[in-house]
Amino acid sequence: MVRTGMLSVILSLGLAASASALQVDGAGTFEPGWNAAGRLEEGRAGLGVAVLDGKLYAAGGSGLTTPHVEFDQYDPDYDDWIPELSLPVGLEQFGMAAIEGRIYVAGGYAGGGYSPDETGFQPYGQARQAYSAPTSPSASMWSWSPEDGIWQSEAALPGPRVDFDLISLNERLYAIGGQRDDETLYVFDPVETSWSSETLPAGVIRPGAVSVVFAGELWVMGGMTGGDVTRRTDVFSPQSGEWRSGPDLPEAVVGASAASFEGRLHLMGGRGSDNETTLDTHWAYDGERAVWERVGTLLAPRTEAAAAVLGDGIYLVGGGSGGGFFAPFTALNDTDVYTELAE
Repeated sequence: MVRTGMLSVILSLGLAASASALQVDGAGTFEPGWNAAGRLEEGRAGLGVAVLDGKLYAAGGSGLTTPHVEFDQYDPDYDDWIPELSLPVGLEQFGMAAIEGRIYVAGGYAGGGYSPDETGFQPYGQARQAYSAPTSPSASMWSWSPEDGIWQSEAALPGPRVDFDLISLNERLYAIGGQRDDETLYVFDPVETSWSSETLPAGVIRPGAVSVVFAGELWVMGGMTGGDVTRRTDVFSPQSGEWRSGPDLPEAVVGASAASFEGRLHLMGGRGSDNETTLDTHWAYDGERAVWERVGTLLAPRTEAAAAVLGDGIYLVGGGSGGGFFAPFTALNDTDVYTELAE
C-alpha cells in the first residue's frame, strides 16, 4: 500500500511537472532571448512580412529560378505557417506593409522577361543571370484583406523599384530605398489611392539599406554608398518634414533587418564591411541615452531576412546565409523570435 501510494504521488508530480513545462515551452510562448519558432515551408530570402490585426504574414522571396508566390499567415497557437491565397506573381526584394486594414505589396523583382543588360538593375553590383533571368523590376502594386481574401490591383508605383522598404507612417505608405539614388521618395495615400513624389537629399537611397519607424520618425540605416558598406543613418521627421543625419551604426552593414521594440531600435544580422561575411550580431539603440548596445547574437548568421513585431516579440523570418547572387542557394526557412523579460 505504501509503495502504491508513493507511486501515485510520483506519477502525479510527474504529470504536473510535464503540464507546467508544456505551459512554459509550448507553442506561442518563448524564453527571454532568441527562440526558434515554426519554419516556413521553403527557404526564402528577400521576402516581405507585415502585421495586420494582430496576425503576422509573410510573402514572396527568392527562388532558384523565379521568385516565390507563397503568402502565409503565422499561427502562434500551433507555431506554424498557414497558406493563404498566393501572390498574383512571384516577388523578391519588394516592399510590403499594412495600412487601413489591408496588406500592400509593391515593386520588387517579379516573374517575367528580365535582362540585366537591358535594365541595369543588379543586386549590390552582382550579376543575376545565373538564377533569375525570368524576373524583371516591377512597379505594380496589389493589396489583400482577410475579409475578402483576394488580391486586388492598386495604383502602380511611379516607376519600377527593387531592394526597398514600404513603410506605414502617419496614414501613408512610404516607398523608400532602391538600387539607384534617384533622390525620390514615393508616398501613397490609401484613401485617395494615388502616389506622389518627394525629393530626397542625396545619398538617402542606398542599395541594401534597411528602413524602419522608430519614435515616430523614419530611419534609413546602413547599405552601400560609393561601392562601400556604410554605417550611415538618415532620419526623417514627419512633423518638420526635414531629414537629418542620425547616429552612426555600431558597424558597417548591408542587408540587415530592423524593428522598433520595447522603446529601442533593434538592428539584426546583414553582411559586414566586406559585403560577404554574413553577421549574427544583434544591436539595439537607446534613444534616451543616444547609444547603441550589443544585445547578443542571433541563432545563426542571417542576411536579407524580414522582421516584424508581433505581441511581445520580434519575429525574424527567412533570409539567407549569403546575399545577392547566393541568396536563393542559401535561403533559410527559419522563424526566430526575440523576447525580453517582463518588467
